[in-house]
Amino acid sequence: MNDAYAGTMVRWYNDISWDEGGNIRYSTKVRMRVHLPKMTKKLKVVFEPDAEDSIINLFPNDTTEPQSSLGLNYDWVVKEHQSFSVKVTIKPSIEARYRYTYPLSTYLVSRFTQKIYQRKKTTGSASLIDLDYAINEAFLLRWANVAKIETDDLLELGTGLTLYQYISATQALNYQSSLTSQEKPHHYISNYHLSIAYRQNIFRKWFYYEIRPEINWYKEATSVRDSEAKITLRLEVLFDNI
Repeated sequence: MNDAYAGTMVRWYNDISWDEGGNIRYSTKVRMRVHLPKMTKKLKVVFEPDAEDSIINLFPNDTTEPQSSLGLNYDWVVKEHQSFSVKVTIKPSIEARYRYTYPLSTYLVSRFTQKIYQRKKTTGSASLIDLDYAINEAFLLRWANVAKIETDDLLELGTGLTLYQYISATQALNYQSSLTSQEKPHHYISNYHLSIAYRQNIFRKWFYYEIRPEINWYKEATSVRDSEAKITLRLEVLFDNI
């Protein structure tokens, strides 16, 4: 879905994770996009991490937790198949994003996203290509591919599959697998990822919980590969298009 068309959205996550070593971690974060009153709906106040939730979940990183920042987002172009936006945050950072969505058939949709950004002393770009295939009314398969380049001689590639299963109006499952590789300055597979997430809307239409068991096989350039299995309980408050 093209988020340039979305109205005001506020999302509050609370995650409690248990890993195989018996460690318990708690984290809370907020993601929001709010229209400014009495102004064009193309301009929003945003508080969010640099990457989208679907990318963060599919390509987790064991070394850096995505940090949110406050800023302004202007949807310069909003059309049926394409959008172009510019975001400026107090990090400081500036990001330009172009997205083009095209239905290849009744059941197959392609989506290309290109981001160019400047964050403090780092200039970079991220290219994403997604293919969504509707298997039937209950299952949707997404193949996501990402390439990220930064001026500090970083080239990172990732590819992953997500199978979304619709159970009911309040219940859903998704199954994910991915791999991430570092191509520069060293060449190696930095992570293999497997996860299953069960999500349900309970009590109120704006309250959700999610249970996600997952396992990651991480590796740094100079270390041996290590695995981490964990399970995360997420409690989420979501107000969308308000």
